[in-house]
Amino acid sequence: MAIDAEAVMLDEASLVLSSALQTELDEMESLVALDLFAGECPTPTPDGVARYLYDTLGFSGNRTAYYDWRNSCLDRVIATRVGIPISLSILMIEVGRRVGVNLVGVGMPAHFLVRSADDDNTFYDPFHGPGRLDRPGARHLFEQVTNGQTPWRESYLNPTSNRDIVIRMLNNLKGSFARQSDAVRFAIVMQLRAAVPELAEAEPAEIVAATAIFN
Repeated sequence: MAIDAEAVMLDEASLVLSSALQTELDEMESLVALDLFAGECPTPTPDGVARYLYDTLGFSGNRTAYYDWRNSCLDRVIATRVGIPISLSILMIEVGRRVGVNLVGVGMPAHFLVRSADDDNTFYDPFHGPGRLDRPGARHLFEQVTNGQTPWRESYLNPTSNRDIVIRMLNNLKGSFARQSDAVRFAIVMQLRAAVPELAEAEPAEIVAATAIFN
C-alpha cells in the first residue's frame, strides 16, 4: 500500500487496511454505505452530521471490547455501529465530506477528536456521542483520559493530516495484534507498515522478523 501524503482519502485508505486483514471484504459495499448515510443526513452541518451518526443511527464507542482489532476496520464499524475514537472520527469526517461539511481529525495523545475545519474552537468526541466541545472542554477530556499524567500542549488540538491518521491506525493495529499474539495478522500489518517510508526506516529488523512467516 503506497500512502501519498498529498492524496490520502480516509475512506479508501481505511478500507485498504481492512481488506488486507479480511480477504473476503468487498470495499465497495462500505463505500456505498457511506454514500447512503450521507444521502439520508438531514442537516449538512457539523452538528447535524454528529447528531445523525451518533444519535439517529446510534454509532457509539465500543467500551466492552475496546482493543478488538475489528474496531479499527471501517467496514466493521459500519456493520456493528461501534468503534474506537479514530474509526468513529473517520466515519464522521467521510460522511461530512460527502455532504459538503469540511471536518478534520485531531489526533491528540490517548484519544481522537474531530474538528470543524472552519472553526478551531469546535470539536466533537465521537466515542462519547454527538456533543460539541470547545478548546477548554477538549483539554479537560484529555486530562481525564490521561489521568493528568501527560502535560497539556495546545498543539494537541492541531489538525492531523489524513496520512498521519492512517499511520496512527497502523500503530493501533500493530499494538492490537502484538497483544493478542496473532502472528499472521501482525505480519500483514508489518507488511503495510513497510510501505510507509518512515516506518520502514524505523523498523527494518522488526518488519523482516515479522514477515518471515510468509517466506
